[in-house]
Amino acid sequence: GALDELVVTDTIPLKEQLPNIKVLSVTSVFAEVIRRVYHNESVNSLFI
Repeated sequence: GALDELVVTDTIPLKEQLPNIKVLSVTSVFAEVIRRVYHNESVNSLFI
């Protein structure tokens, strides 16, 4: 097919694993957001 690879996050579980789907963890991003909010720091740079 025309699609070589699909990259998704692990925020919603996949029903099945397929070889052309790459799942990226968002754990470290969520942890950093929580840390920054707790310390009253900006999270803007994480999403630009």
